[in-house]
Amino acid sequence: MVNHPIFCSDSTDSIPDIEYFNTMSDPIDPQPSPAPVSETLMQDISWEVLVQLITSTAAVTGRDYYPVLAEQLTAALDVKYAIIGEICQWDSKGPQRVRSLCFWDGQGAVDNFEYDLSGTPCGQLLEQASNSDQDLSFCCFREEVQRSFPDDVNLTKLEAESYLGVALLDPETHQPIGHICILDDRPLSEQKRQQAEIVLSVLGTRTVAELKREQAERREGEKIKQLESALAELQYTQSKLVQIEKISSLGQLVAGVAHEINNPLGCITGNLVHTADYAADLLEHLSLYQQHYRQTPPELSEHAEDIDIDYLKEDFPLIVDSMKVSVDRIQEIVSSLRQFSRLDAEETLCDVHEGLDSTLVVLRHRLKANSERPEIKVMKDYSELPKIPARPGQLNQVFMNLLSNAIDAVEEGNQGLSYSKIQENPNIIAIRTQYLQDDEGDRIAICIADNGAGISLDVQSRLFETFFTTKDGERGTGLGLSLSRQIITENHGGSLTFDSTPGQGTEFIIELPVSAADKV
Repeated sequence: MVNHPIFCSDSTDSIPDIEYFNTMSDPIDPQPSPAPVSETLMQDISWEVLVQLITSTAAVTGRDYYPVLAEQLTAALDVKYAIIGEICQWDSKGPQRVRSLCFWDGQGAVDNFEYDLSGTPCGQLLEQASNSDQDLSFCCFREEVQRSFPDDVNLTKLEAESYLGVALLDPETHQPIGHICILDDRPLSEQKRQQAEIVLSVLGTRTVAELKREQAERREGEKIKQLESALAELQYTQSKLVQIEKISSLGQLVAGVAHEINNPLGCITGNLVHTADYAADLLEHLSLYQQHYRQTPPELSEHAEDIDIDYLKEDFPLIVDSMKVSVDRIQEIVSSLRQFSRLDAEETLCDVHEGLDSTLVVLRHRLKANSERPEIKVMKDYSELPKIPARPGQLNQVFMNLLSNAIDAVEEGNQGLSYSKIQENPNIIAIRTQYLQDDEGDRIAICIADNGAGISLDVQSRLFETFFTTKDGERGTGLGLSLSRQIITENHGGSLTFDSTPGQGTEFIIELPVSAADKV
């Protein structure tokens, strides 16, 4: 009866291939064998088993290799269990934990798991291998393996009687990186032990290669993830700087150009008054001609018909009136842009309502009706608010992002609806402000809500992620909400949250401290 481990540690060269077994005279075994295996037996049994195993595993690589190997081992060696494991935890004493790559229980592969090596035959195998400078290291318990390791509950669950394992050694460091072991609920004969050691020796070399390749791929994958993370951080920083620079440049541009625009704009405004008067005089004079000279030459009649003189008389005053409205609109836009693009070198007392209204003016072209939908209604419910210390330009940028997203949301919710159907349930963006006083301090709340498509549950958890966007590349960069939250939380000591129900709408809530002392 053998109840102690047998370590094959006198072989310094790994077994190269099957041809080796045709010419060898003695099996690999550093310890005296009770019944040496003859060359004929080696040829008849080992050759057949090796050919079968090598053939069945030759075509598979990667993760698929391990279950094929484990299944073929149990079948070829007529044992119940096969385990292929990778060391996943070390300490100063050596290997401590193993992660299974495949555990075959005779019926199939079970889910992979990790287990402690302490008090197990695998632990004894790997400890011996880590303290040896040999190329091969086996551990064998032909009988009563549970008696040798009474604390190993897994052996009890498996009703294991025998155990044989080989350490998988890194060819560069000669340190173990894993193991292959077989277990059975019957004793292991000496003949089967020798046969199994030969098989495990050859297949161990292939398994080491697979494991090393997989570890290399895993390391490369981790490096790639690190590089991707660094690149994402760099892209975010770069995009943020570009965004800030654009806003700064826009503010400088608007501030410098606004005065120049106002001069010709004033000229146009004044001249439009005269243009309207002159046009009225000319049209009246033309009417008098038509009244007194009804018999006009054919050439003039033909020209009047070509230019549709009656339509021009009606439309020209309307054009002038439209130009007046447009000029007023330009003046309003210039004023709003100057407010919207204010430079924020330092905090100043800010009127939140003024910033919201300026942003709405800039977005008016997106709110008005078009061929696909009626006008988006904006409902404002402004409470009386104090001015707060803030950077108005940055807050306006947040308002722009949230209101633009609200417009996108209602337009997305319109998909598949007719114009008349949308009129029955109009698109609405509601803006509500409120002054809050409680234990958290004095602050103001700005709520921007829409009755659009809402945000799906899988998107909600990623909404503030940098570069995450559900829009195509031309419409979204994935920076809007990320920068908005940073502006509110980091630059103003406030908070930005949201509440959304898919199919019903979304509300974003901004809370800002009223004084610097209340900032988070």
